[in-house]
Amino acid sequence: MDENLTYDYLHSSEETLWSMLYLTGHLTQIRSDEISGELPEDSVALRIPNEEIRRIYESSVSKWFDESAVTWNRTALFEAVWSGDCESITKEMSVLLRRTISYHDYREDFYHAFLSGIFAGAGYQVQSNKEHGEGRSDVIVCDSINGRVAIFEAKRTKEFNGLENQCNKALQQIDERRYAEDFEDAYDHILCYGISFYKKRCLVKKK
Repeated sequence: MDENLTYDYLHSSEETLWSMLYLTGHLTQIRSDEISGELPEDSVALRIPNEEIRRIYESSVSKWFDESAVTWNRTALFEAVWSGDCESITKEMSVLLRRTISYHDYREDFYHAFLSGIFAGAGYQVQSNKEHGEGRSDVIVCDSINGRVAIFEAKRTKEFNGLENQCNKALQQIDERRYAEDFEDAYDHILCYGISFYKKRCLVKKK
């Protein structure tokens, strides 16, 4: 972190961006006793300080996806989601991850915002972290016109070999907490997806 930041250098690097967010209070430093493991040399651990700022980040990600839609055709992804084609969903999302995500962003809350941003502004109703069944589902995408809904439960893994295991855990959570029950009367088609992320890769499975 550079605490001697000047406005002349705000756009000079990605590191400068993190310094600016920290200095303006949009990120706060995590105490050393709250960190498990060791940080790389010359690094600090930061977190989003509160729910209000978290929602600002989520809306910013959604706005970015909305504005960048002209450069990325999401039709193939949407078709795959509504047809239950997990292989194609994995492929399309992995391409987008490689194009957008930074190595600084490998946190579960970023992946949640990433999922929400994909569908926001595309004519779908998107719910994030709302109460359904007996818990809070990560991302719900509703297509009311066609009577269908897609439920996404996202997991992050620290190892590439853990992708499939985390996918299975996500699907198990959807079942155990009965996320789909709230939609059974209002929607004809309910698709439940478990998605796991490892850095710039992902894996998608469905029930």
